[in-house]
Amino acid sequence: MNKHSKAILTLGLFLSISANALAKVKLPQIFGSNMVLQRDQPIKIWGWANASEKVTVNFKGSDYTTQANADGKWQVIMKAAPAGGPFAIKINEISLENVLLGDVFLCSGQSNMAFLLMKADGGEKDLANSANPNIRVLNVARDIEFQPLDDLTKKTPWQLAGPQSLGKFSAVAYYMGRKLQKELNVPIGLVSSAYGGTVIEGFISAPSLDTIARLKPVLNQIGNKNQKQYIAAKIAELEKSHGKLNQYTNTEVLWDTISPTLPVYAKNWETMKLPTLWEKAGLPNVDGVIWFYKEVNLSSTDCEKEAFLSLGRIADQSVVFFNDQKLGSSPDSRDLVREFTVAKSLLKPGVNKIMVRVANKGRNGGIWGPQSKLFFKVGNRKIAIDGNWAYKIQEINIAVHPNDVSSSIYNAMINPLTSLQYKAVIWYQGESNANWADEYEGLLKSLIKDWRRQFDQPKLPFVIVQLPNYKKVLSTPEVNATWALLREGQDKASRQSNVGLVNIIDLGLADDIHPTDKFPVGERVAAKVQQLVYGQKVAADGPVFKSMKIENGKAILEFDHADGLTVNSKAERSNFIIAGKDRKFVWAQAKIEGNQVLVWSNEIKNPVAVRYAWADNPGKSYFYNAANLPMSPFRTDNWKIDLEVIPR
Repeated sequence: MNKHSKAILTLGLFLSISANALAKVKLPQIFGSNMVLQRDQPIKIWGWANASEKVTVNFKGSDYTTQANADGKWQVIMKAAPAGGPFAIKINEISLENVLLGDVFLCSGQSNMAFLLMKADGGEKDLANSANPNIRVLNVARDIEFQPLDDLTKKTPWQLAGPQSLGKFSAVAYYMGRKLQKELNVPIGLVSSAYGGTVIEGFISAPSLDTIARLKPVLNQIGNKNQKQYIAAKIAELEKSHGKLNQYTNTEVLWDTISPTLPVYAKNWETMKLPTLWEKAGLPNVDGVIWFYKEVNLSSTDCEKEAFLSLGRIADQSVVFFNDQKLGSSPDSRDLVREFTVAKSLLKPGVNKIMVRVANKGRNGGIWGPQSKLFFKVGNRKIAIDGNWAYKIQEINIAVHPNDVSSSIYNAMINPLTSLQYKAVIWYQGESNANWADEYEGLLKSLIKDWRRQFDQPKLPFVIVQLPNYKKVLSTPEVNATWALLREGQDKASRQSNVGLVNIIDLGLADDIHPTDKFPVGERVAAKVQQLVYGQKVAADGPVFKSMKIENGKAILEFDHADGLTVNSKAERSNFIIAGKDRKFVWAQAKIEGNQVLVWSNEIKNPVAVRYAWADNPGKSYFYNAANLPMSPFRTDNWKIDLEVIPR
């Protein structure tokens, strides 16, 4: 055989091998060995292959044959089957082993849903005893994209429950799944797809948000761009107006609050009107370090007095200097009001310099207010310091947080999951929406409707975990509490078919948005699933307000689920507040009479409205029923709640 013939033969073999390699069937990552598929529902299996290629799926002795379409996509729908296994599924040359049929739950939301079992109270002990071949988990990695994806971009295998697979899995999801598996004795599949620090808009598909006017500008700007294309366009746009950008790579430098080097202020620094988030002031998608500079003029008399500096809230970390002397630094918190006492030894007649280093590594950054909190005070003289500040970029990173682009979490972390059938969805989110709580009911209803449509499960059950108590317990009635209003939105959204609510008002922490005791949360979620999804008669609800009437200056309240109504003797007060027509609430007294509660105050002769546990943190829950479940927060009025608006 001559060299030319050998070359032709070699080329032919190469093309043959290449064709066979290309012809191999590929599956999306939601399908794999060790998975759980929903019992008693038709099973959809799909993937990719060469156009027109024949694909055969064998499951439980039956063959399902199809052909890939012109785009190389194929799909078969296998008949429903009862719980059981393990089974094997053969798709051409692919074999999926140890597959179970059982009940699959999609567990989603933000950081409290994502909270790791290894960090939960008692988590280490529970991990040591977690091995269970009838519980399987799929942990979806955090990701975003600007267009809907068919597949997850990061490797995400199904795993059997055990110490190796559950340490970094959702504690709430696991505790729920463990109880359900024990009670039902069927295989349980848990799919955790959660992303901390995010708003609900990120989890809803773009078509379902099309009616919300404030979201349209960003969605229109994205158009058909993917994330990489969008970021490249943003960098070009910023460098056109700000010059070459110094992009940081060292996060230790970014978060340096100990000894940052002060820049020298120059008149060519740019100007930004504060308070605002810098994304709203011409720096969209910018993370990093920016220095802000402001001057205040003081008289000799001013310098004889102690001074006070208030900068409002800053996202996220800050270091504050006055006349080049460090006043202090703050932790990574966008909600903390930055306040400093300024010693009179630092004051001088004439120009005094305020320099603030703001570091932000994600989401929105800047000195964002409120306006009333930006002031400098000497004695009784109060100097407003809102308005124009000079600023200089130290180092930045162009990045997109999921909160910057609605639907971005849905596109990357939910859309690839829609081919699975689910027994129910568990939703634990809302913390990041608290300052826009008036929108939450509508958004949550949109999410439920959207997912039911996208998953092609019109009656898919949803279980909503209501936000717990959080922040400082106040001594005066908290009329305009944002967390209370958001809980109300969650409650109202749950009043539709196949939707349930889990009250955990007594399971939070005042000083930590991430309460670590996740076991009772998972247990209550499981009880609600048993009640809502399986129709079992289990205690899953605390007392729920039903009606009110006024007699002789007292409000008489009726409740559902109030059998065995009792008072928590450790609570400092009744947690009821009451108001007359002037809408001024005062603390109220309360008395149990059977399944009713009488509420009154000697200060209010003619009450018209009552609220219970209406606060970000109402403290210790006061009323429980015989199942030791707390009374749900509520209000009888529909008066407008004044929210502190935070620019998005």
